[in-house]
Formats: sequence, C-alpha cells, structure tokens
Amino acid sequence: MDRNRRGGFTLLEMLTVIGILGIMIATAFTGLAQAQRQARNAKAQAEVRQLINAWFAYEAANDDWPSDMPENGDAVETSKTRLSVLLGESEDASGERRVYLNAPIRNGYFRDPWGTPYKLKITSRDDVPEISDTFFAAVTFPNRNRPKEPQGPQGQ
Repeated sequence: MDRNRRGGFTLLEMLTVIGILGIMIATAFTGLAQAQRQARNAKAQAEVRQLINAWFAYEAANDDWPSDMPENGDAVETSKTRLSVLLGESEDASGERRVYLNAPIRNGYFRDPWGTPYKLKITSRDDVPEISDTFFAAVTFPNRNRPKEPQGPQGQ
C-alpha cells in the first residue's frame, strides 16, 4: 500500500459525479417546465369555463344577457367594470346583487395564468377554427339573439 496517498476523492471522480448530477438536474427541470405549462393551460381552460358558466347563470336567472355583453365579432377585455354585474358588485336585471363569478381580479382585470387579461369574443359556430396552435377560446351563445315570446293581443 502506498503510504503517501491520503483518503479522499480524485479530481476525475469529483468531475464525474458533478456531471452525472448535472444531467439529472437538467432532466428534472425539463419535466418540471412541461408540467408547469400543462398546469397553466388547465387553469386557463377552467377559468374560461367558469366565466362562460357565469354568463349562462346570469342569463338563466334574469332571462336576458348583461347589458354590456359584446356584439358578435367584438373582442373585449374582461375588466372589473365589465364583470361587475357577474362579480356581484352591481345590481343585475332583477335589481339584486348576486355573485355569478368568483374570480380573482388583478390590477382591474380578470387575468390568465400568464398575466394577460382574458378577452371575450362572441362568435358564430362557423367562425370557430377547428385547430389552433395557440390558446384560443371562442364562445357561441346559442340563445343570445333568440326571439322573445310573442305577446298576446292586448286586453286578453
């Protein structure tokens, strides 16, 4: 046995271990980034669904849409003022304050997980693209322009 050799690791052994640890960490971060992307997409889809359900709940309770609902083809940002009737901060058509949407408002807007305000665009079914590479949400409200029930002759 060599008496001059001390116990410990050589430089080559240390570099090998550091290289292996680097590869493992890089693999873990790649998987983590992908999981974060999927989580953000899922959260955005859930929030859009929540917004759509709030509008439908308002329509079911009041038999009409909010007065500031965008027209077909118009894209509007979901600001706190526009959503005030759904958030219960102003009276609905029946004169009551009901909460239809429980959404976090940051800096005056209902924002997606990336920090951009959601935009609502009312479209017809023909205008919705079949496949899109970006996150896209288009809403078709089938009863939006439904005719009101005919009123009977006056005096009956």
